[in-house]
Amino acid sequence: MLSNERMTKIALFGTKDTMKDTIEVLHSLKIIHIVDFKEQDETFQIGKPLGEVSKFSEILLSIRSILSSFDIRPDNIKETYSKREITRELELDVLKTEKEIKELNEKISKINSVLVEIDQLKSIGDLENVGFEKNFLKSFNNVVTSKSLLESQLIKFKNRLDTIIKEKSSYLLQYEDFLSSEIDKMEAPLRFSTTTNTFLVEGWIPESKFEILEGIIKKKFSDRVHLEKVKYSDEEAVPVEFKHPAPVKPFELLLDLFEYPKNKEIDPTFAIFITFPLFYGIMLGDIGYGLVIFLSSILLKMKFKTEGWKMLLGILEYSSLYTIVFGFIDGEFFGLDIFKLLGIEEIFGINLPLIDRIVDFMPVLIMSIIIGIFHVLLGLILGFINVNKAHGLKEAVLEKGSWIILIFSIISLAAGNYISNYFIYVGGALLLISLVLLVIGEGFIGLIEIFGIMSNILSYVRLMAIGLSSVGVAIVINSIVLDIIMPKGGIFVPLGYIVLVVGHIGNIMLGILASFLHALRLHYVEFFTKFYEGGGIKFKPFGIKY
Repeated sequence: MLSNERMTKIALFGTKDTMKDTIEVLHSLKIIHIVDFKEQDETFQIGKPLGEVSKFSEILLSIRSILSSFDIRPDNIKETYSKREITRELELDVLKTEKEIKELNEKISKINSVLVEIDQLKSIGDLENVGFEKNFLKSFNNVVTSKSLLESQLIKFKNRLDTIIKEKSSYLLQYEDFLSSEIDKMEAPLRFSTTTNTFLVEGWIPESKFEILEGIIKKKFSDRVHLEKVKYSDEEAVPVEFKHPAPVKPFELLLDLFEYPKNKEIDPTFAIFITFPLFYGIMLGDIGYGLVIFLSSILLKMKFKTEGWKMLLGILEYSSLYTIVFGFIDGEFFGLDIFKLLGIEEIFGINLPLIDRIVDFMPVLIMSIIIGIFHVLLGLILGFINVNKAHGLKEAVLEKGSWIILIFSIISLAAGNYISNYFIYVGGALLLISLVLLVIGEGFIGLIEIFGIMSNILSYVRLMAIGLSSVGVAIVINSIVLDIIMPKGGIFVPLGYIVLVVGHIGNIMLGILASFLHALRLHYVEFFTKFYEGGGIKFKPFGIKY
């Protein structure tokens, strides 16, 4: 599970006249994670930005203001753009566009306000018999009848606004992207160390990319810029870049929400890829709910194109497959017994459903605790590997091995009640060994922490509890509709369908949230605390927007 790119620390230094071109090369390659220079002295100073950063920033803010106001995103625009220069005409055009949009919005807002007032005046009714003068009544009626003129003017302004947005969208996105890159390059020297005539930049690149960078630097600058590998200590923070296959990649989000692993620490993403959807499916476990979540995730992926949304929806999409599988095991379809509806009682002599969560909750309870034992055990084994790497075998045995032996003693003692008394003796011996190691490694306080690990294991009972609550709500919704509302007939039939749809949508939303949060909790609290330290740095190549 050490699925991280191997990193190499580098130093790149050269004469100041090559700094701008060096920045261009590094920005285009997008392979170096720059380490900011901070400790300046009389000789080494933080570099100064290139060009008019403040001017470019002002233009960029104006563009982003327009883009955010009208939800203009790259995935909404089909046109391509290639213009790559900043001119005074651009600045004036952006400011003119921003001003025109602002004026149109103000006019639209004012007309809408007047139309609301006119509607209120019309609601007063006939004023001829109240005693007002004819001139006043004429003016009043003119105001009221002007509504159609104002509405036509409103449509005109809105059409003009739509035209501007349509004409400028691709153009504005082009410059938003370009200006962001230019400002990034202009501000790059602020991360460098410089002297009067030279510059130095330190950073990290994937080991596999070093020769590529070295070849490009030599070809472009010959001896004017030098690239070297730099030795670093074990305590130094090394940025982490994952190299997971596509199905596993969405689960990186769960580490983003927590903390990245340190460079030499075991990456738990693959373990999460297996266990997170498993827990999710056990808790929600309904064929209908799983299908709804699966189809919704696919549709929402088409709308939301940002990396975060794609990863979150990828997790839900994958978890929904487990939800469908456990739906078949539990025989649940929107809270109904799917096999009873289809008239299927058994397949190949096996009674269906395999588990009825409402009636046979005890097997689900036992299964939840068994899952908890093995999940916590996996965490302890990973912790043993981490400690062995960092501090040696002795520390690993005393810190993690004692708990692993304790877990095996519990398994053995439990097996003794069902298989053979032999396991009771083995379990007793293992328990004694684990207690001795706990006292040696952690003192007598380690014995108190036994209650902590037991509570960790019992926490997995939530796999049963959340599942029972979800199916319980579904059954109640079905009972209210099928047994109370629909039997009344007439208008109550469509009302029943509305209650059925709204009720199950609400239960699905609750199920999505509850199953996600509780699966997350079991990983962050019960699993990660057994081996995961975190505190790593995410690899952020220069030239990529975050």
